[in-house]
Amino acid sequence: MHQLKIAIALLVSLLGINFVSPVIAGGHSPSLSIGEVSAVIAEASTADEPSELTDGQSGDTDFPYMTNLKALATVGEIDPANGLALTGYPDGNAAWLADNDTVRVVYQSESYANYKAETYGWAMNSGVKFTGSHIHTIDYDRAKFAEYLSNSSKANTMFKASGKLFSDVYNMTGDLVVPKSQGGKWGNQTLADGTLVDFKPDYLLKEGDFFFQSFCGAWYEKAHRYGAGLGFEDDVWLTAEEWNIQDFFAEDSISTHDTLGLASIVVDIENEVAYSAPALGQSGYEKILPINPNHPDYVVMVMAGYNHGVEPAPLRIYVGKKGVDANGKALSSMAPARDQFLARNGLLYGKIYGLAVENTRYRSLGINNIDLEEKMLDAYLMDENAPNTFAGKFFPSSYQWKGWDKTVSVGETEIFLWGDKKEQPKGYTFFVGDSKTEHPAVDPDIRNTRYVQNMTQEGGILGVELPNLLNELRAANGDLPESISAEVVRTVGAYEGALVLDVADKGVQPGNKTAAKWGEDEQAKIVANDGLLWAKTADADLLILDEDSGNPQGERKYALVLDASNMELLNKGKGHFLAFAGGKNNPRAAAEIAAYPGAYSKTTSSEFSGSWNVSALVAKKANGSFYTIDELAGPGEQMINASIPTNESTFIGVVQHAGESGGAVAANKGDQGGQVFMFRLNLPSQDLFAQR
Repeated sequence: MHQLKIAIALLVSLLGINFVSPVIAGGHSPSLSIGEVSAVIAEASTADEPSELTDGQSGDTDFPYMTNLKALATVGEIDPANGLALTGYPDGNAAWLADNDTVRVVYQSESYANYKAETYGWAMNSGVKFTGSHIHTIDYDRAKFAEYLSNSSKANTMFKASGKLFSDVYNMTGDLVVPKSQGGKWGNQTLADGTLVDFKPDYLLKEGDFFFQSFCGAWYEKAHRYGAGLGFEDDVWLTAEEWNIQDFFAEDSISTHDTLGLASIVVDIENEVAYSAPALGQSGYEKILPINPNHPDYVVMVMAGYNHGVEPAPLRIYVGKKGVDANGKALSSMAPARDQFLARNGLLYGKIYGLAVENTRYRSLGINNIDLEEKMLDAYLMDENAPNTFAGKFFPSSYQWKGWDKTVSVGETEIFLWGDKKEQPKGYTFFVGDSKTEHPAVDPDIRNTRYVQNMTQEGGILGVELPNLLNELRAANGDLPESISAEVVRTVGAYEGALVLDVADKGVQPGNKTAAKWGEDEQAKIVANDGLLWAKTADADLLILDEDSGNPQGERKYALVLDASNMELLNKGKGHFLAFAGGKNNPRAAAEIAAYPGAYSKTTSSEFSGSWNVSALVAKKANGSFYTIDELAGPGEQMINASIPTNESTFIGVVQHAGESGGAVAANKGDQGGQVFMFRLNLPSQDLFAQR
């Protein structure tokens, strides 16, 4: 690497390039206001022009299948009114209307406290401070936001204000979290008997009483998104802590399985209160994602993620009944606001269900030996000769959360039960695989009950439909169903040759490689798929997918076109390259430059981490006016999104970029660098599926 830097320096000298002097980690660079950084982290091809190797400037932005991509906010930028910085990594993101004139962009930072670098303390109304992950709100002028991709202005010209999504938080025993000095507790360092676990000296927190451990994928769910009475009763933000924090503990004999685990969090957006919801599990998830329940008395959610490090594990969903307490009885009108909110949204009484396959069908899937200690689902994904479809059922384990006074350690929940022979449903076995499944994406068409799931460990995508959900909920007679039927399709297999990207004349990467295939060894497949959005437009069903693989050539972001009739790719084995970022072989990193000037810190990989369709927020009616909050309520927003052609749709996304964590990012306690951006697609018409 040192020799490469020397070579670049010589080239710079010969070409007469004048860099803005970079500032490495621990140094200082100007603190810029939110939206003031206009350079983008994403690249279309590896930098090879002097302007692309200049600190504070973008690289190649001639993206092949996007008409534009512009920065909205960059980690380390500060709110000029309150002086608080945006923190990173940016991960789960969404947008909605704060009022009819204001677009609110929300993203959460995936931060690990002293695993990396602590963020500044996030103060709650109770006086408690949390370091680690933050959830930021950024408000923009709606009219300017709608025109942003059509002009050369910076995002600070439309910035209004920033804040945090909630100001009170409740823990897994149902208590408002107060300062540690007043007896406050947080689950990831609290044993089931209430004992707080001490951290090793290197991991002691300096910026807060507790920390939110790694908020990753998130979802904004509107009330009654599927129609009157269907789905959640409130607008909510769903997130969860993830990643085991065993290394933090001072006593090696204490296991994280003995703690209350990692919180599943549901934010009451209107009242700015975050509730831990242990009925959803305590094991930590990558993403919690609602699906149309088709029945007004229930909620159904996909629970994707790491299961507290216990594997193998099956794909999982949650089914909850609305309006009842933890015992399934009608909730008392005298119940506290906490329980009123959770109960009306089906989050006090429910079960987690795992995907199982009938024992007689395993051999047809290429699985000759049913073994709960083997990653059978991964083997299926990697077997090119296995059938692309199969039937299964979601069954619950024997565990169910029973109330605040009966909360147990995470090790006593369902996490060890999926692999227990005594827990297998009669005639079925849980189809277990690697627990590293990242983002799912639910079909935006509210008529359907189906989703796709990133199978991250081996690099594949499964489609899952719940074809008899309504009948099975009705058959439960007011209780929870015995099982939920599933039809599964292998949307993209996890084998060589499963996917090659169309890069047009871009996607050039170091060493004369191409982003059409993954990495230096040019694998023709998905590798470590993470971020995922299913967007339904007027002419296509799209998956916008992000990899998180440590790709030395730079992480890829790309679009896949789905056949809406069967959840397979419309163009088998083909995707469209959108952008890449980072990579240890990246010339911009070798030159120690950054989009945020002075923020270069190290040469490493990056990660795009999710997208969000904002088309309905910026679309105008025939009379030239925007749609109102009332018109976007319930299913209204998706109906508008679905009326707009793909190449006229507008999206936001985020990129995590640890290589730009120095300078102002470090000085402002922003942890790991990254950026929120806006973009629009430009896919070939012949590759889109005319749906209407």
